[in-house]
Amino acid sequence: MQKVVGKNTNNGKMTETNNKLPEWIRRQASLGDNIKVEGEIKDENAFWYLLLKCCPMVYESYAIVLHPFAINWELKTLVESGHKIKRDERNFDHFSEVKWTEFFKMYGYEFDLTTAYKIQNTILNTIHSSKRNFKIEDWPVYLLYPSEGSCETKDLKFIFSKLTEIYGDIPVNYFYNFLKTDNCKEDKNLKGNISEFETLNNEEFLRDNPTAIFPDDKTWCIISDFDLPFSYVGGTDEFINKITNNYHFEIFKIEKIFNEKLETNTISPN
Repeated sequence: MQKVVGKNTNNGKMTETNNKLPEWIRRQASLGDNIKVEGEIKDENAFWYLLLKCCPMVYESYAIVLHPFAINWELKTLVESGHKIKRDERNFDHFSEVKWTEFFKMYGYEFDLTTAYKIQNTILNTIHSSKRNFKIEDWPVYLLYPSEGSCETKDLKFIFSKLTEIYGDIPVNYFYNFLKTDNCKEDKNLKGNISEFETLNNEEFLRDNPTAIFPDDKTWCIISDFDLPFSYVGGTDEFINKITNNYHFEIFKIEKIFNEKLETNTISPN
């Protein structure tokens, strides 16, 4: 039996399912190291390595969505002028989005997806190494790190607009792992139409945007791993081409280059 919690096209209500993920996406959308990869993760290959861990390898094409940094330019000017600003004095309404390309330029680097993960870490290490015994409190008060595990609403709405062009306003699953719920005890999976995405903001027991979004027929999926400042998308060539051809969004096509390391059962001789 499904518990009514919102809206849905079929009966005017968004419904909560049994909260269990389908097998085809269960390992990728669940917490934990559920997939072993052939090869080692390095800064140079991290985007592609983590693609295999986070997205089912059942699609024609894939994309990565980079979550933006945020900056308060007024605070940055004050800090660089020698003013001391306490963290609790910040007004988060005055922060504005900074794309990875813009963030890189702030520190003198050009953006290229093939080196972006490594350069990002280089910049972060530069910030950290400027402080002895670095603590999170030492992170610049005017700068916010990209949201981990939550794709930005504006990016999701753009992706949804392209999905609607292709498939219409179809019912989809909005899955939240238990860490995104108010009691942090159980996963939640809500079913509603694409157009009803923003009604999820009215659900008091949910936090942030979904961990995974997908239709029952697994035509496409969007997955945001809890610890990563980027999300992955899988789907048809047509769909992925539509979402990666707009410079206003940092959504880039990415290819599968790693294979899953399968467990082998060996029988030892007696």
